[in-house]
Amino acid sequence: MDISSSLTGRSTAAPRRYIRHGMLPQLAAFEAVVRLGSATRAAEALCMAQPTLSGHLRKLSEALGVRLFEQQGRRLVPTEAALVLLAGTREAFAAFDRCEQVLAGMRSAPAAPRQAAICEPK
Repeated sequence: MDISSSLTGRSTAAPRRYIRHGMLPQLAAFEAVVRLGSATRAAEALCMAQPTLSGHLRKLSEALGVRLFEQQGRRLVPTEAALVLLAGTREAFAAFDRCEQVLAGMRSAPAAPRQAAICEPK
């Protein structure tokens, strides 16, 4: 079983391009640009240098094999492919938010006594 199928729980492998180092920062940069309409404003909102943000967008576009933005004056306008990716990005970030809420509750709850699991041969 490869990493894709172990992460998704499906036998069909998810494209490896979605499981790679740096994809979450790339998606965060992408979402911020779509939301704010500007790489400069997105970089400021994410507290990163604008060239770093632009690099994230370039790498994401290359990894996915699609153009994500069209330049219209000083504004970046998302392409149709970007809007598809945006929906998936927002779903993924919402799932992370739900996980974080559960984990936060686990962090603040008193620790339950734990028993060590001992594996003995039969």
